[in-house]
Amino acid sequence: AMYESLKKFCADSILWVLCFDRETYEVLKTGDFPGLRPIQLEVFERDDKELYHAKATRSQLEYYFTCTPSLILFILRNYPEVDLITYIDADLFFFSDVDPLFREIGSHSIAITAHNFPAAFRRAERFGIFNVGWVSFQRDDNGLAALEWWRAQCLQTTSEQTDNGQFGDQKYLDDWPSRFAKVTVLRHKGANLAPWNVANYKVQSKDGVIYVDEDRLVFFHFHGLR
Repeated sequence: AMYESLKKFCADSILWVLCFDRETYEVLKTGDFPGLRPIQLEVFERDDKELYHAKATRSQLEYYFTCTPSLILFILRNYPEVDLITYIDADLFFFSDVDPLFREIGSHSIAITAHNFPAAFRRAERFGIFNVGWVSFQRDDNGLAALEWWRAQCLQTTSEQTDNGQFGDQKYLDDWPSRFAKVTVLRHKGANLAPWNVANYKVQSKDGVIYVDEDRLVFFHFHGLR
């Protein structure tokens, strides 16, 4: 569903998918998915001894977190034609054109989205001020510096617990606006609407288009859907 919705609004994009099991890879490789390029886990891990070593010390979820910045760097290193790359979670669904987000990114090196927790749920910021559902990087000094730093932190720990001041791959983003140059926090209200922030807005449908206050809904983060 995420693939179909994204391709509808971003037809020229290439979507790389890291497959953590053989069955997923075979389904995606043999299916009719234009622009989708599945990556075998064995290929991804093959030349990354640090990542493979970290795998032995992590739970399955912690290893997923560990892989995030390494996957982005893997694509940048293997596909030199890529100048701008966006990591997206697999539980996103796109409702309208993504162009407004890329216009907002503009010449910035890094783009992230805030959780935007309502005041009553501000305590949830222990999981991170920002959400890893959408993270964009330009192939420039600032973007690569952030990626390398993020990878180094994730190789150290991606704990599922929050009592150590960290959480997965996400809590590391808290100080990025001050740590790195040319970082933008996307302000479009229709970017990363989610169960944890929908109470902030008036969501309504007009002529078949969903609006979040005055902005079109671009994508919803279906966190926790079963």
